[in-house]
Amino acid sequence: THCSQIQRTVEYSGSSSEKKNIETSNFYSNYPMKQIAHLISTVFQPLLMPIYSILLLFVYTHFRIVYIQQIGVILLPVVLYSFLIPGFLIFVLYKFKLVSNLSLTIRRERFLPYLITLASYSIMIYHYYRMGMPTWFLMLSGASVVLLLFAIIITIWWKISAHMFGVGGVLGGMMSICLFIEESNPYLLFMALFIIAGMVGTSRLMLRRHTLAQVVAGFLMGYAFSFGAIWISV
Repeated sequence: THCSQIQRTVEYSGSSSEKKNIETSNFYSNYPMKQIAHLISTVFQPLLMPIYSILLLFVYTHFRIVYIQQIGVILLPVVLYSFLIPGFLIFVLYKFKLVSNLSLTIRRERFLPYLITLASYSIMIYHYYRMGMPTWFLMLSGASVVLLLFAIIITIWWKISAHMFGVGGVLGGMMSICLFIEESNPYLLFMALFIIAGMVGTSRLMLRRHTLAQVVAGFLMGYAFSFGAIWISV
């Protein structure tokens, strides 16, 4: 009985901040929640974001009217250069033990995968340029390259969230296209993208991959660069 009293005393003697940290730790360690967080992080991983952006163009803009006959030709380069090639090469790095895991959780190991992705994205933009795609479309893709350049530099000192780069870029790009090119307001799309951004950010925090500052900074940079790239091109 005496031991249980001591245990209760210790349990309740901590400060409110310590108790909050314990509660937060228990919440983050909840297995089903972590599985959901892993699923969200996988579905909305950075390499898939350019593909989602182009799919949204075909669904929500006049892009589908002009290019519906070329949908396969337009989707193939983004699938190949933004996902398959960099994804395969990052897997090769993992097999050769140049990165510890495919999630690139260790900051110093992100440099080479980022360079690979940067090179692949650059080839993709050149491919679209040769196809004669409009300037705003090229700028939407170019924003990803600029973001990667900044990510390479920032990663030297700080582990900014690449996931939030991606989801912020999709939201910023679509809002800018709808505002300056389409002159439309698909508010349900924007609401959905904001919700997805919140889900992705929360999942990164739950998995302890980033701090709140890294998540917010990644989102704001992704949004600002993509929004600004379209704005400049108009």
